[in-house]
Amino acid sequence: MKTLTLATLQSDPLRLYTSRARLVGVEHLPGIVAATIEAAPRAHLLAWSEAETGCAGFSQHGLSLVLPFPVMSAGIGSMQRAKASGFVTLFVRTAEAGVVDVLGSDAFQQMALDRLLAQQAALGELLGCTLSVEDWGYDC
Repeated sequence: MKTLTLATLQSDPLRLYTSRARLVGVEHLPGIVAATIEAAPRAHLLAWSEAETGCAGFSQHGLSLVLPFPVMSAGIGSMQRAKASGFVTLFVRTAEAGVVDVLGSDAFQQMALDRLLAQQAALGELLGCTLSVEDWGYDC
């Protein structure tokens, strides 16, 4: 199993998007994944993949988004502040789930974008694809 810690503090701008219906509790995760998630502090935002179970996911605060392999593509997108607050997001596309906004910040924060950009290669390795970087301009 591969894991990557993307955020460690409750106040960190990067968060798992919790409004997604696909979120599940740790009891619905494969055994090795569940044990790893339960051992991590709840505020940590973790990215993980488990080749034997054929899935990857993201977990925070006892909730997880599970994505079946293969991940077709993924990217880091951002929209800077203008009239509205902008945002930073990590999105993933799978054959089964389509495009899913997985995590990010609700307002544009350079720190959030920099953190994802610093993890771009590691996230690509974990998800099994190259991550694109998309600048969507200003949030007008």
